[in-house]
Amino acid sequence: MLLRRESRLLVDRLRLWTPARFAASAAPWGSRGDLVHHLAQDLVDRTASFEGAPARRLPRLDSDLALPDQLAVSANDLVRAGLSDDDAVPAAAHLLAHRVELLEDGIPPGLAAALGLDDVLLAGQKACDGPAECRTPM
Repeated sequence: MLLRRESRLLVDRLRLWTPARFAASAAPWGSRGDLVHHLAQDLVDRTASFEGAPARRLPRLDSDLALPDQLAVSANDLVRAGLSDDDAVPAAAHLLAHRVELLEDGIPPGLAAALGLDDVLLAGQKACDGPAECRTPM
């Protein structure tokens, strides 16, 4: 499943970050750490929705260095919930759209086709439940 692979790739990169890197600005989210927390919260929300469970607030941890683990657990929970590949596309697009912001790199060639999307960034923005600025074209 692409969601599993892409979340692992992002988590592996984030685990190398320093506190200063997480603290760097990421408008409109606040910091990059806040953006990673948003991604983890989105995955938790999608898991709860898929399972028919009530929404739950993911705590914002004191140390940004724990955020990659929080993101990894949230992604694994969604994958283990039994999401089909088709149902995982919006979550994967959302993760990839924010990965572009966090890592300042592009979407790997062929990934849009693998997801069945013409524009991964646009699909990720549409799937985002964050500030209005998140849902505007980049």
